[in-house]
Amino acid sequence: MRCVIYSLLACGIGLGGVGSASAAFITDPAGDFLASYTGPRGGDLDVLNAEVTLLQSSFRFTTQLNGTVGTTAGAFYVWGVDRGQGTSRFAGLGLSGVLFDSVVVVRPDGTGQFTDLVTTPSPTTTLLAPGSVTISGDTITAIVPIALLTSRGLTPAQYTWNLWPRLPGGNPNIPQPIADFAPDNSNAPVTAVPEPASLITLMLGGFTAALGLRRRLLTGSNLA
Repeated sequence: MRCVIYSLLACGIGLGGVGSASAAFITDPAGDFLASYTGPRGGDLDVLNAEVTLLQSSFRFTTQLNGTVGTTAGAFYVWGVDRGQGTSRFAGLGLSGVLFDSVVVVRPDGTGQFTDLVTTPSPTTTLLAPGSVTISGDTITAIVPIALLTSRGLTPAQYTWNLWPRLPGGNPNIPQPIADFAPDNSNAPVTAVPEPASLITLMLGGFTAALGLRRRLLTGSNLA
């Protein structure tokens, strides 16, 4: 009985942690290159999973690819972000569900940039600070300050995104240079990580629920 109770207490803590975040970890099938894509099919152009996490003062963009980053010459990675004014820009590919009003671009050399597509009179681009992008084998991580991704109607926790690996445009042999989308034809919500104080509150709630269950179990055993 005691072991069961301790396990339930542990579960209460775990459930508090899980319930504290709105998770949006996206998985994408291996080898699902777009039918319209005519370029090389290196594994580093094929998304396996991706996530955008809202931290206290920044967003963390991360993806795991189906091959070592840098395998395909010229490849780079674009996260489209909808902050409230997202529009469909890939309807010509049959992908009207991908909406964005800004992009975070990451390159295998560890550089990156944020471009706001709806500033007037023209889009504005800001380079990410050195060290913001980390490349490790098949995984890319980029940290972007929330202050760069200013709201266009949504709160940061309401932003949505999509990721597409691609090659540079302008090559007549590759008329459609985007290899993959994750998700395939929609946006994903960001994963919102709670403030430390909120996390403690949720953990205490888990303790309270587990202790209540413990009392009920003990009462039931006394009646048996």
